[in-house]
Amino acid sequence: MVADSGAPLVAREDHGAIRVLLLNRPSQRNALRYESWTALSEALAAAAADEDVGGVVIAGANGFFCAGGDLKTGPAHGSGPLGPAGRVEHAQQVMEQLRAVPVPTIAAVEGAAVGLGWSLALACDLVVAAENAYFSAPFVARAVVPDGGLAWRLSRQLGRHRAASLLLRGQRLAARDAAEAGLVTDIAEPGSAVGCAVAIAEELAGSDRGAIELTKRLINAEEASQLAAFHPLELAMATVAQQRSASAEARGRW
Repeated sequence: MVADSGAPLVAREDHGAIRVLLLNRPSQRNALRYESWTALSEALAAAAADEDVGGVVIAGANGFFCAGGDLKTGPAHGSGPLGPAGRVEHAQQVMEQLRAVPVPTIAAVEGAAVGLGWSLALACDLVVAAENAYFSAPFVARAVVPDGGLAWRLSRQLGRHRAASLLLRGQRLAARDAAEAGLVTDIAEPGSAVGCAVAIAEELAGSDRGAIELTKRLINAEEASQLAAFHPLELAMATVAQQRSASAEARGRW
């Protein structure tokens, strides 16, 4: 999958046994369109099938992780009653694929992880963030609902009230505060998040691959079952939000 400029939507860099996958729409702060998720899915499948890959790092081009879903490209893909939220369902599926990658996956966050970009970071096994990075979820301000499992994940990790403050008010969470809350595993100097993530991945690549995969399965077991129950509700709410937005736009044209 390539961007309009001809550059790939997800760029690949190999650092020895570590594969770095770069979200590659820098002019849009690496906002995720439907095709971005398809490109990421293909890149993850290739990494998972390559026995020489000992770890995967997800990062963003030009020092910014991800500005979230690209609302300008339109959400609808596919048909049927849930078609308006087709991109949400696609993102859910790719993040399930990310969690199933048999080697360690690490998000390297520079700049910010916003909205669906935050969901993507949290779907990784570990999260490295630059000290000056931040996280935010301004869904309500954009007249949409949280997706990518973010409402479930933040409520589970932070408790109902703190999650509500972040999701309803769209407040920014600094990297240090995210680390204290258990949402970031490692803090890096600004500009060095990818290097730090690669170094951690290299360290883990020296461990037994089978033991890592089995341990990941244990960690993911409870989460997978709970997300399987949560995702249909999230998809339904996203569909309703998209339909409300479309109705508002239609009324505005009259």
